[in-house]
Amino acid sequence: MVTTSMAITKTISHRRSAPLTFRTLIAGIALSLTSTLLVSANAQAATDPANPDNNEPPHNTFLADSAWPMSHRTSYVQGSSPLPGPTSAESLGKASYKATNLLNITLAMSAPYANGDLVAWGSGATDVYKISVDTDRTHVIDKMKKTETPNIANGTTGAYTVLDKDNVFYVPGQGNLYAYTDSIKDDATSDIELLRTLEIPANVLRGSNAEDPIVGINMMYDGYLSIATKRGTIAIISRDFSEFHYLQLGDSELGEEVSNSFAIDEDGGIYVVTSEQMYRVQWTGEKLSLDEADGAWQSAYENGADIQVPGRLGSGSGSTPSLMGVGDQDKFVVITDGQMITNLVLFWRDEIPADWQPIAPGKSRRIAAEVPVNYGDDSRELAMSEQSVLVRGYGAVVVSNDYGSDIAQSSNSTLSNLINAFVVFFSNKPKYAPYGVEKFEWNPETRSLDVAWVNNDISCPNGIPTMSAASNLFYCIGQRDSRWNVEALDWDTGSSVFFKPMSKWFYYNSFYAATQIGPFGGIWTGTITGVAKVTP
Repeated sequence: MVTTSMAITKTISHRRSAPLTFRTLIAGIALSLTSTLLVSANAQAATDPANPDNNEPPHNTFLADSAWPMSHRTSYVQGSSPLPGPTSAESLGKASYKATNLLNITLAMSAPYANGDLVAWGSGATDVYKISVDTDRTHVIDKMKKTETPNIANGTTGAYTVLDKDNVFYVPGQGNLYAYTDSIKDDATSDIELLRTLEIPANVLRGSNAEDPIVGINMMYDGYLSIATKRGTIAIISRDFSEFHYLQLGDSELGEEVSNSFAIDEDGGIYVVTSEQMYRVQWTGEKLSLDEADGAWQSAYENGADIQVPGRLGSGSGSTPSLMGVGDQDKFVVITDGQMITNLVLFWRDEIPADWQPIAPGKSRRIAAEVPVNYGDDSRELAMSEQSVLVRGYGAVVVSNDYGSDIAQSSNSTLSNLINAFVVFFSNKPKYAPYGVEKFEWNPETRSLDVAWVNNDISCPNGIPTMSAASNLFYCIGQRDSRWNVEALDWDTGSSVFFKPMSKWFYYNSFYAATQIGPFGGIWTGTITGVAKVTP
């Protein structure tokens, strides 16, 4: 194991935080949309629209103050939102679609410009783009070609992105980190400008930049960026790219595979799951550390060895870690593991309770819970999920990505990704469509993870789900009779509340993209070739 910290410079300028104009804007919208859900005027007045259920993670002031500033929405990467979502199909207009480019996994939405305009930044396989965010027809404001050729062997490179408080959009590449912004400051209609590029030093990577590309990115609570590469390099970078620290996980030559992004807490904890271990890497403000004295830890989990099931983008866990627990609540890191019947696994995030015993002989004491996700069927032989676990409060929801065990897989990453692309492309068809949504709930009294509900009538084939704390609804891009829909379930019971048909056309296929709650009570999603939305 190699750990290194290298400072290119020791200075970083922190610019003044922008006014929290979006939070003010949303307060009015949220109160208006949720008024019918409140039992009295007094209850309405007492509800904080930015935190209606008291489960919102601490606000990261260095992210854009918007409905959805980064992949998985916040540094905790829970994928949930405090904002109101739609509550009926009748309240929504016809679905609309706008072509952008291939593979649009997530949209980073801006804070309001001076004139109130909102935009969303996106990163696809070949382009970075900026689109309008309003309740009317979406249009592309500008597109800029990427300088790198897409690497089929590493499909997640460039998928995870961050938009900061200064409206700078950070996009990972193979051996570079790119920062884009408006060519004219505070002009939503202006073209995109490539502001700066950071070339990752060759000695930081394990192999070529094609073999060890940047996979994940997140924003630290002190305003630094953090990245993770495929072979386990974790780096801290100042937003002006003048300062760089790094640390390497695993074997000094090959490292450990990171196939998704990672989570960050307000205390400098960086939560990365590799093909071998679950890590808390600690940022002290001066260096990255794996020392337990600094708060770091690592834990083995049931990684499934080299099991590669259809739909999985790498070995080991298929999920970006999500953080559970805020304030005085019990605090955990949440993943799904790499077993053929995947488990939902909770790790104690901070200090392990003094009286805590391992959940089973040979298990890490760091593990708080390990529960199979079998959608109520103990006889299942395969139950997998590639999507990150949706978290709100003590609730955690997993959707099935079980495309079938008879699909051929390959140890070659390029061929494997091509097979996965084929299956996911047709995942709304009966041959491949998976069914099942399961919610789990941590009980702090019994300190156990219990099944809250299962719904096996709903198919969320490949998209990352979300939920609205204000509306108390779960949403995913689902399919019925091969038609892509917005599905809405009751967060407490799992019962279907409504579904909104979108289209049978392939370009509405979410294709691994995040379901997002927009600023006006609508649902947005990236698609295989563009962006789709349904809004009031």
